[in-house]
Amino acid sequence: MDLNSLIENRYSCRDFSDKSVDRALIGRICAAAALAPSACNSQPWKMHALYGEKKMRVARALQGLGLNAQAEKAPVLLAIEETPARYMSRFDGIVQANEWAAYDIGILTAHILLLAKENGLESCVIGYAADKSAVADALGTKNPVPLFIALGYARESATVPAKKRKPLAEVFSEE
Repeated sequence: MDLNSLIENRYSCRDFSDKSVDRALIGRICAAAALAPSACNSQPWKMHALYGEKKMRVARALQGLGLNAQAEKAPVLLAIEETPARYMSRFDGIVQANEWAAYDIGILTAHILLLAKENGLESCVIGYAADKSAVADALGTKNPVPLFIALGYARESATVPAKKRKPLAEVFSEE
């Protein structure tokens, strides 16, 4: 599938099958995604591939307000930990505060989503954790864990929703 097709056909899956996902495939996806660009090559992330009981502990910690049930259903849950950025631009603090980690993690996440789709997996990004301390305990970290990605194969009966996006004129201009 070419890149445009991957982008057009990727969606946020909430109906995963029970089919297991090969751990080596997840490793290859994460290895390729780790090549994503980041500010000053800081790579302010650590990817945690979660399976089994640890996955279930984190999945339960994500649920609240009726949200994120798909985290339990997905065979794999990636937790994206924000690690301290190890860079010092020569203009840090002079021009502006450099809080680029969130953008870098977004770029990493986009790479993961497209690599997963290319390899036949569906995904759903989760940005809400009802119990952040339970997540931190499960992962053994004091760093923030801002994003999670549910990964797996969609059920054969899963419905792919139509994409609803703003008109291009609202999000793009030529000047």
